[in-house]
Amino acid sequence: MKTIKNLKAEELRKSILQLAIQGKLVKQDPNDEPASELVKRIYEEKNKLISEGKIKKEKNQSYIFKGDDNCYYEKIGSNAPIMLKELPFDIPDNWMWVRLKNISSLNGGYAFKSEKFCKEGIRVIRISDFDEKGIKNKDIKRYPYSIDLDSYRILPEDILLCMTGGTVGKSFHIKTLDEYCYINQRVALIRIQNISTDYFYSVLTSSYISNVINTSKTSTNDNISMKLIEDFLVPLPPLNEQLNIIEKIKSFEPLINRYDELEKKITSLELEFPEKFKKSILQYAIEGKLVKQDPNDEPASVLLERIKTEKEKLIKEGKIKQDKNESYIYQGDDKNYYEKIGNNVKQIEVPFNSNRVSKWIRLSDISKKIIDGNHNPPKGKFYKTDFLMLSSQNINNDAIVELDKCRYLTKEQFDVENKRTNISNNDILFTSVGTIGRTCVYNGVLNICFQRSVSIISTLINPYYLKIYLDSPKFQKKVLEEATGTAQKGFYLNQLSRSLVLVYSFEYQNRIVNRVNKLLNIVK
Repeated sequence: MKTIKNLKAEELRKSILQLAIQGKLVKQDPNDEPASELVKRIYEEKNKLISEGKIKKEKNQSYIFKGDDNCYYEKIGSNAPIMLKELPFDIPDNWMWVRLKNISSLNGGYAFKSEKFCKEGIRVIRISDFDEKGIKNKDIKRYPYSIDLDSYRILPEDILLCMTGGTVGKSFHIKTLDEYCYINQRVALIRIQNISTDYFYSVLTSSYISNVINTSKTSTNDNISMKLIEDFLVPLPPLNEQLNIIEKIKSFEPLINRYDELEKKITSLELEFPEKFKKSILQYAIEGKLVKQDPNDEPASVLLERIKTEKEKLIKEGKIKQDKNESYIYQGDDKNYYEKIGNNVKQIEVPFNSNRVSKWIRLSDISKKIIDGNHNPPKGKFYKTDFLMLSSQNINNDAIVELDKCRYLTKEQFDVENKRTNISNNDILFTSVGTIGRTCVYNGVLNICFQRSVSIISTLINPYYLKIYLDSPKFQKKVLEEATGTAQKGFYLNQLSRSLVLVYSFEYQNRIVNRVNKLLNIVK
């Protein structure tokens, strides 16, 4: 059984209604006239109307009564009474069970012909025209007035019940009406007589009736029949207790509404928390606030010197090209940051303050290559092959996805395309067009090449640290703010290459990656 703290507002409301209709919400008053007397009067009045010819006698009229053995019996037509052995739940001694058809008039709606709908006429209320909140004023349908259709007219205090479709069982208690309305087919109209309509609506919207409907509906279009509705067993309290129950339910309503507001806020926070937590962790990580720094770690400047030496070696071997815009970034005595490219020096803004063991550098200066995919990709095959050409839609954070939505290439096509990107294990994939800024680290499993919407970064620092940096809120904000283009926004190679990255020692990068992974696993 769910505890209160785990209940949704609607579940709490239904729980209160269930207590109400079982006689557990308000105390019974021994001075109240028992419901059995109310039931007798209802049947007497009904028989009087039959004898006066005002209503027709039912073929199988039922009457439920309590025997001397304190058990309930039902007499149907002229048949002998039958004991009702499986009643839904126990009710107080001064209550009674009745069939809905014995305390109401019921109508299953009229099959209006759509070709006769008109601009001026009586409004028709269809299944789609109402829900638990009320009548909807959208796509209104009207029908010419006919006196023959007056039996389908909706009146204040009527109850509408959906009999078909995905919303079978939804209902609405009409308090007021702005205009003359008819009910369409498969909308049951329930007009309560001789008892409180508010009380019956509490029964109808309780989990008890919901369970009856869900158990009884057919698999074809989720239908329920008028027979089922007519035979609903209604737990009937004395009239005075009905009114007391309604007052008690109404007193709970402001509290339930407040609970609903708070529950929605909590749900929203629960949904938002993992993403907000992740963003905070990533930002703290790259700012050096998540992991303690070890004074024994080598300065980031030493790492950058090694990277520079390695790049010079790769240039000499013809494996990468010389960067004409290689830069050196440093902090001056005035605490401002400066960038030197060739003989030119200019002051620059950095994304946030850093400490002495870290260094700002352009992404291109810590990368072997930064390249995008083919700008004019070949048409893929309609049959699947082992050679894939991906676009930005295939790159999600931490994963390559939706491979059924990519281009499949022949091996010959792939060999040509792969010369451009030639992706290697631990390269970072970055979506540069469309939904920009998503990343993942390639694990070397698939034979893949790319369209222009994906950029590939082959880095000389820890690729998982660089991914954390690229995923961080401030970098993602920069990407969105600086993206260009009209039809589709893009964050292109030059912008990506010239992006500032904060670099720590290899040891510290590794500790950041390990700490981030442990924390993010908590909210997965």
